[in-house]
Amino acid sequence: MSSERQVLDLVDRWARAELDGDADAFDDLLGADFAGIGPVGFVLDRAQWAGRHRGDLKNHHFAILEPSVRLHGDTAIVGGIQEQRTSVRGHDVDHAFRLTLVAVRRGDDWVIANIQLSGPLQDPSAPPPFARPGGPISRDELRAAIDAKAVTVVDALPAAPYRRRHLPGALNLTAEDAARSAGELLPDRSAAIVAYSTDADCDRGPALVAELTRLGYPNVRLYAGGVEDWAAAGLPLETGS
Repeated sequence: MSSERQVLDLVDRWARAELDGDADAFDDLLGADFAGIGPVGFVLDRAQWAGRHRGDLKNHHFAILEPSVRLHGDTAIVGGIQEQRTSVRGHDVDHAFRLTLVAVRRGDDWVIANIQLSGPLQDPSAPPPFARPGGPISRDELRAAIDAKAVTVVDALPAAPYRRRHLPGALNLTAEDAARSAGELLPDRSAAIVAYSTDADCDRGPALVAELTRLGYPNVRLYAGGVEDWAAAGLPLETGS
């Protein structure tokens, strides 16, 4: 079997282990110094990567599309698209990600040394998700927008919980104060704005979206998961005014 075919077989076996939730299979598939980097920047070692399947993560569909292999001696770089339908911590993840996988030869076999994911992918002809008016925005989309400095984030909670913790760079404005203060706090009415509150059961975020829309802000979206969803994902928060 050629080296390229061996590497593609390794990728196939890894994808099967992900789909089946076979945590024990990763001992043979992943190198001892393996590092897996997720789309929002978290880094897992081999035990942690396998441990995802000993929790509540469940892949309902998992496939690597369009894999390509570049060989450099005893190292192979695999590019492709990771397509998945996954449920974890009560959330559904139905996305495709750009995959870069590094495999290294160990004797007669190959093992995975590194996996890095980026995305989720989108139609290249479409505007970025954070630039699309209306509708909810996901945590991953919002993080990308914040990183790109392409969105104004507004915390719809009262001042005390806002000062206790809020998303990076978030302004503070409640629906009750919007008519009086929005013009000064949000002078660009055409800007992309995302409002949030505590979680999906809190009505303060939707109320602010509705009020800002009424006041003539056309590009306001809701991050329904709110600060609880953001914190549960281990993402950074700020405190103070």
